[in-house]
Amino acid sequence: MEEGSCSSKLSAFLAFLLEGKKQMGLTVGLVYNLGKYDPPEDGEPPDVNAELDSETTVMAVADALRQAGHDVAFVEADETALDALRAHHPDICFNIAEGLRGDSRESQLPAVMELLGIPYTGSNVLSLAMALDKPMAKRVFTYHRVPTPKFEVYEIGQPVHKRSFKFPLFVKPAREGSSKGISPASMVANLHELRRQVEIMHEEYHQAALVEEFLPGREFTVGILGNQNHHFFPITEINFAPCPEDHHAIYSYQFKKEWDGEEYYFLPAPLSTDERARLCKLALAAFKAMNCYDIGRVDIRLDSEGQPHVMEINPLPGLAPGFSDLPRMADAEGMGYHGLINNILGAALDRYGMLDLRVASRTA
Repeated sequence: MEEGSCSSKLSAFLAFLLEGKKQMGLTVGLVYNLGKYDPPEDGEPPDVNAELDSETTVMAVADALRQAGHDVAFVEADETALDALRAHHPDICFNIAEGLRGDSRESQLPAVMELLGIPYTGSNVLSLAMALDKPMAKRVFTYHRVPTPKFEVYEIGQPVHKRSFKFPLFVKPAREGSSKGISPASMVANLHELRRQVEIMHEEYHQAALVEEFLPGREFTVGILGNQNHHFFPITEINFAPCPEDHHAIYSYQFKKEWDGEEYYFLPAPLSTDERARLCKLALAAFKAMNCYDIGRVDIRLDSEGQPHVMEINPLPGLAPGFSDLPRMADAEGMGYHGLINNILGAALDRYGMLDLRVASRTA
């Protein structure tokens, strides 16, 4: 597992993409959910729309695909998506859709695409559903002996009491992404704070609360590309030192929104060769345990003894250019945004056995 070098298949495919539009001709459906800029409604948390993509991100993905010679069909992942997919009948879809509602919302459009027999990038229905359900993902990790912090789940209405592991603990919504519901208050030091934070998860996010053993060590995120010869991007370490002291070492929604300068990240992370290999091995174990495809990002944190644990996995990682973790990693190693998007597409085409079809069509 050599970090920083693409697999031969992906490199070859990217070189093929760069040869020019006349040799291509796929219709790629770009499936997305646009963010909303209206203030949260009554009863909604302040970060309710944090997962949704901006128009800038959607157009950046589309531009990368077009530069590689593809036609792009835009499909908003709402109630109109079924008709839109039928009308466009894309050869393959590039999926960045978060879904609209429900505990398995990230699986909604992949399920529709499977119903219509349309290939798509990224992980499948089950993997997306399990990854969004953080307690379920942790159960899968535990089964596969992937280290993850001890945890318990408090459903709505369930009384809160401290179990077998010690404070401080960490509280977050059971089924959210993009650091929704995570703030300095997520780290709780006593039973009173635990009960209050669980109550907030129940009342504001209308879902179960995941309570984890808090790990005080360094935090990393590892990006993975491909399906057989996996490619590892340069590892990112979150630098909490410039943050206000009362924010603690918490990779919160506020952190991602307000502190996006280079000083808040070590990229690449200062790690020895052995440390990098260990983190990549652990990330890949999580990726395989969840049966992920094409692309993913694994968040890892060290415990008090320096041992790494998987916090969570994101098989539908953010792709905001110059902002999200994966585009930063791709820029850092010279792949760039165009290369990142088209390598994701290339991995999916290879998985579906469609690469040879493209070669055949360009010579027709």
